[in-house]
Amino acid sequence: MSHVWRASAALLALGIASFAVAGCGGVTYESDALVAARAECGECHAEAVDAIAAGPHADAGCETCHAEAAAHAADPDAVRAVIEWRVDGCAQCHGTIAEMYLYDDNLKVGPFGGSQREPAIDKVDEFPEYHTIIAGHGFVRDYREEGAHLYTLEEHYETLRAKFETCVQCKSTKVAWAWNTGTPLTVTADTEVTLTHTVTDDAPAQVVQVPAGTVVSLATDFQSYEVSASATFPDGRTYTSRPGPTDDPAEHRDMLWAATIATTKDTMPYGMGCNHCHDPHSGEFRLVRAALIDAIDKGGIHGQGGVNPYDPDTVYDFAEASRTDRDTLLCAQCHVEYTCGRSGVDGVVRDHYGWAKAGDLHEHYTRTFGYAQDWIHAIIGEPLIKSQHPEVELSWNSVHYDAGATCVSCHMPRVRTASGRWVRSHWMTSPYKYHETDAYAAFAESTGLQPALPTGPCATCHSNRVGEAIEGQIAVYERQQVVQSLLAESVGVLGAVREALDAGTDVDERAHRDAVAEHQKAHVLWENLIVSENSMGFHNFAEVFGAMDDAEAHAREAIRLAREALPGGE
Repeated sequence: MSHVWRASAALLALGIASFAVAGCGGVTYESDALVAARAECGECHAEAVDAIAAGPHADAGCETCHAEAAAHAADPDAVRAVIEWRVDGCAQCHGTIAEMYLYDDNLKVGPFGGSQREPAIDKVDEFPEYHTIIAGHGFVRDYREEGAHLYTLEEHYETLRAKFETCVQCKSTKVAWAWNTGTPLTVTADTEVTLTHTVTDDAPAQVVQVPAGTVVSLATDFQSYEVSASATFPDGRTYTSRPGPTDDPAEHRDMLWAATIATTKDTMPYGMGCNHCHDPHSGEFRLVRAALIDAIDKGGIHGQGGVNPYDPDTVYDFAEASRTDRDTLLCAQCHVEYTCGRSGVDGVVRDHYGWAKAGDLHEHYTRTFGYAQDWIHAIIGEPLIKSQHPEVELSWNSVHYDAGATCVSCHMPRVRTASGRWVRSHWMTSPYKYHETDAYAAFAESTGLQPALPTGPCATCHSNRVGEAIEGQIAVYERQQVVQSLLAESVGVLGAVREALDAGTDVDERAHRDAVAEHQKAHVLWENLIVSENSMGFHNFAEVFGAMDDAEAHAREAIRLAREALPGGE
């Protein structure tokens, strides 16, 4: 069957070949014109055309979402069809959804989390020993509570920490898609990029120019997990993730990141568009994060993969996963622990999902990378794990997960439009805000919803337990304070051992080695589940309380062994 006939047949089967069709963007297509346009695109893009014809976008022509589609079809070599990455494009038809996604109230509800950006909440305000515990890492310089999804790309752009092209996969749909498909990205206009991380007390941040025509190529070797990325400028300069021995690695890092950012400026400040989670052709859920796809295939503590490696009945294909797991996996494109960027231990740029719970990460990173994936602590002189935001891993096999609840259930409940239609909220904020009358009323007024939500996400399954949830979070925060203090004490004693070693003093090397291992185990449990994970235990209270018991035991043992390692066992 020819591509042309197949595309036309799909349209005929939908019964739209005999009357005019209103395109998604408001353009009215005569049926013959629509079929002809689809048929022309179907010569090369049959799969996409068939998916459109069978899905919710069947009444739209390709040019609704692809500027220059007709010119591209007439001369593919001379004209490239433009992919729409902005939320604005989808907002033509899905205005209420877009308004919800781009809404922000800069509000903190409950004692932890929320989306407050101004004034900024520094992590060290909540965890006073944090700078000691993570000494030498860039997060000491700048680590604030996150704002709303509206600012995902902008917050990455503005941070004072060093940035890497690998990080942009979770900040930009365009970059994640390019990484996953192997499609190079081209900077379309001369773009000025500020290297915010270069600012000092004595000098402003450096500003670089990325010229139009710069080509960015992005890839990961999912055997070694090493990144192979490059930015080639029109004048022939090339910056890579693997600079040569005589190259300046900081210059290559900065210019490659700047070029990657220059390809995304049209989607600032949010970066992630609707097509991060929704296939624009079929309308179905999709994954674009290459490292997640690899993790499902063969990731996790045993290297066996799975949509949930802790489920004995897990499946290994997103399409075969339960609705519960598919909903969760969409969020797993970002809300997980991952290795992302240049290692401070061996200088290798890596792109890897741990795809394991906090209790298994010490073993996993020891076996996979010899603990060389993150950074060397400035005081103890040993490598440690810097976790990201493992909400998905913590939620696995929790009370809510086992009951069939997902991230969507609580963070994206169904809400009612002014006309009475139920839609899925795309605010993606703290569930507490849906229960906070004033917060929800302001959101509803701004986005065209009914002013009150009849049932908040908690009350969908049981009575409103926000008060109990907050009590649980406070209990977790108080419990972690013991571990936080012990970790800081362990850093101090291990630091004394390091000073003795540096001074040439004999120490008990075996006790020192064992103390370091105990400290590493305590560190990853606390830093992963308390500081980096964003729910202060709510996603799995039982696991977090158990992990804090283990972390306390490891930290106390680290202190004992470190003291034993000092001259005279002091």
